[in-house]
Amino acid sequence: MPAWSNNAFLWGVATSGYQSEGGYNGPDEPKNNWFHSETHGNVMPTGKAAEFWSRYEEDFHTCQQMGLNAFRMSLEWARIQPSTSAEPVSAPPFDVAALDAYSDRIAACRRAGLEPIVTLHHFTHPAWLGIDAWLHEETVACFVEYVQVSVTHINRRLTDYHQLPPIRWYITTNEPNILVPNTYLSGMFPAGTTRGLTPFIRAYNLLLAAHIHAYNLIHDIYEEAGWEFPQVSLNTYCSDLYWSEKMIWDVLSLRQQAVKFTELQDYACANAKQFEVEISKANLPFRHNLPYRFGQLARHVSNWLGRRNFDVSHLSYCLQVLEASPRLQVFDYLALDYYDPFLAHIFRLPLFSDFEFKTKDFRGWLMSGITSKWWDWRSLPEGLHFFCQFYSREFGSAVGQVHCPVLIAENGMAIRRKPDNSIATRRSDQMLRSEYLKAHVYQVKRLVQEGIPMLGYLHWSMTDNYEWGSYTPRFGLFSIDFAQGSNRLVEDHLGDRPSETYTQLIREFRNEFTELSRIGIETADVNLQ
Repeated sequence: MPAWSNNAFLWGVATSGYQSEGGYNGPDEPKNNWFHSETHGNVMPTGKAAEFWSRYEEDFHTCQQMGLNAFRMSLEWARIQPSTSAEPVSAPPFDVAALDAYSDRIAACRRAGLEPIVTLHHFTHPAWLGIDAWLHEETVACFVEYVQVSVTHINRRLTDYHQLPPIRWYITTNEPNILVPNTYLSGMFPAGTTRGLTPFIRAYNLLLAAHIHAYNLIHDIYEEAGWEFPQVSLNTYCSDLYWSEKMIWDVLSLRQQAVKFTELQDYACANAKQFEVEISKANLPFRHNLPYRFGQLARHVSNWLGRRNFDVSHLSYCLQVLEASPRLQVFDYLALDYYDPFLAHIFRLPLFSDFEFKTKDFRGWLMSGITSKWWDWRSLPEGLHFFCQFYSREFGSAVGQVHCPVLIAENGMAIRRKPDNSIATRRSDQMLRSEYLKAHVYQVKRLVQEGIPMLGYLHWSMTDNYEWGSYTPRFGLFSIDFAQGSNRLVEDHLGDRPSETYTQLIREFRNEFTELSRIGIETADVNLQ
């Protein structure tokens, strides 16, 4: 197995098309499943977003100047197979010009010295599929066709026209454990009239099946073309609720663990108990204040509901697809998004002045006041260390290794600034993004020193962007004054310059591990086949 490589470690940023490109849901623009929410005023319209579609070369150059070597971006299904109709219709033709444009942007990414990490589905789908697309099996077939056409066309243009290697890194579906509950439980994402556990379970079932199909399809395409073995996974939002996240990886690795599908019920319950033990052993430094204690109660209730309601039959479609998979392995690495994964942090002291979504009843108004917002998410960098090392150890056998390679596909923190600048405040914990970066990159360094096969760290995000209904949460290394346009600003409204901090942290990391290599200290072994 080749030794962990300082030069190969992926330092980068993560973005998504709908959140950063601009050009969706307006007149004569591609429509996606957020169209009705935008036009009905339930959320802010995306408009031009961060204008990445037209400023990509500038952004790639900036990343290169910072010393980054990776850039995560998404393909937008609604742009590639577009319809200007907001109503369900039959599948329209694929737009070759859009496919060429994505291939050209990926080529520009490579020429800037950045490894493209390409997400195929980042929360959105074309409006022509209907708002509740992931409740219908036909969507899986449509998604598979979209993957087939996109992966083949974009890579053929990369290799034949641009004379560049094909894409190596893929994420099939972004955070299914956020997409599904936000759509069918919390109501933060658009849905039809149906919400509740039944559509929640149905959507999970189909999304995981779609990942398995996409994983095999991408590998088939590469094998047939004679291209280098691709690295394909999905990414999950780290959660300390077993039924929300770890169960996904457990289900996908059932066959490698030699667990019969009929044993899944007992297997999942046993793993849920063990997960609780591991979290307790980690002895993470929680702040045991009043909101935390209420949050812990909510967590215990959620765990009980998970055990009580889990039924193997709920995943029958996914398990059928998994059983029929020609490959035992259905992910090549773990892609983890780390923000605030602890359910006990769900509550805050009541505050009713920072709502971003319309509420139509007293209950909604009350819950919005006592539940944490983006800028309330707690910083607990030790948790990043826990999830990466525990999952890497747990799922090594799923990829035929002692430890499974881990990519931190997203990590970031929000500060609050309205797009019209009417409100621009500090976080309640007073933390700056530079401080957050230092604390979390330190944990990455710990993981590498301990021999965990870390593939890379991607910060969310390069610039402020559209955060699922609002421009107020600011996650960017570069700030944008949306009232003035989309210029990238080095300094945010708090006087912090996080892009410079990130640049310095990367330089220090590389220098330190270059010195360790020089004196013969080995780090992790990573087998990327």
